[in-house]
Amino acid sequence: MPRIPVSVLVKAYRRNPLLPLLLKECRSLDSARNELRWLRERALRDSRLPGRLRGSWPGWRARLRSMCLWRSRGFPLQYILGDQPFGDLEILCRRGVLIPRPETESYTVEAARLIRQALAQEEPGSPGTRSLRVLDLCTGTGCIALLLHALLASHFKDMIVLGVDLSPIALNLAQKNLDHNVDKGLLSRRASTDIHFQRADVLGRSDSSIPAVEEVLPKYFSQSGALSEPSATRCDLLISNPPYISASEFRDGTTARSVRLFEPRLALVPPATGSTEDAQDRPEDIFYRRILTLSIKLQAKVTVLECGDMTQAGRVVEMYTAMTSSHSDHSSAEIWPSTERDLAANGFHPYDGSRCVIIKRWAR
Repeated sequence: MPRIPVSVLVKAYRRNPLLPLLLKECRSLDSARNELRWLRERALRDSRLPGRLRGSWPGWRARLRSMCLWRSRGFPLQYILGDQPFGDLEILCRRGVLIPRPETESYTVEAARLIRQALAQEEPGSPGTRSLRVLDLCTGTGCIALLLHALLASHFKDMIVLGVDLSPIALNLAQKNLDHNVDKGLLSRRASTDIHFQRADVLGRSDSSIPAVEEVLPKYFSQSGALSEPSATRCDLLISNPPYISASEFRDGTTARSVRLFEPRLALVPPATGSTEDAQDRPEDIFYRRILTLSIKLQAKVTVLECGDMTQAGRVVEMYTAMTSSHSDHSSAEIWPSTERDLAANGFHPYDGSRCVIIKRWAR
């Protein structure tokens, strides 16, 4: 990483003595000034809290300086501020749970659009009379599940949104985010009964004491209670931002320092002990085969899977194509965004950055 020129540090110090601290992580003066403004607003807001909630800080200036010091050491801004906007929602962020990304928000909005479109074509009529079942695997903060409810609740009379994760810390925070956004009026009251969070192992490892995801789904998605009966099982939308970073990329500097040092490895890198159903799968791709298998079993009308980059997304499309080649599967898989229009409209770089795979299944 190139050193910051002394002239820039001097200029920053003259504007505010705290800016050089933020420059260590922000790398540009404009970015550092924005972060200082956000941190100052949070410090001032915290200073107005009742004494028992404010803690032992003598004043907002001491609080602000401490925040800047943490940030200079690479501590993620969202963990310091305590929350992150996600659509119109306010998602609480805590160490031990992955921070929501802007690209994940874009995938979620696109998923909502696609499922509205798919069900409108299959079930013409009043949108308010239809029902919807959504499965969010590796839910983390619950941001995807919550935003989908915010975007779709007005279009469906009945909704079940199930967020699944392995981490008790994540599930606890997801529930807090549900309560927080309902209390703030950012989610409708029905979200409290429509949205559920459940601990389960997406990889379904036999040596785990935690139930496999298939074991918990019948409670939510099967009228008969038997997931093995396709006619009794339905999931309209399956969406996931699973761990997809390779162990080597996590270590070699490809992954940002603040992510590597402070965000949970569990949510970023698939477990080394996770066996694959196909020896040709890369270790970083092991979640995708399991999720694709589940998507086929649940006959999900729309499946949206976040991937690390275009190359990995291409592998997932190939994986799905191979899995469905032996039978007549009325579906299609594509990488999104891929058109110039979608890339520009959603703020994606034409070549770099993450992508998602979208699978659409239509009625026979």
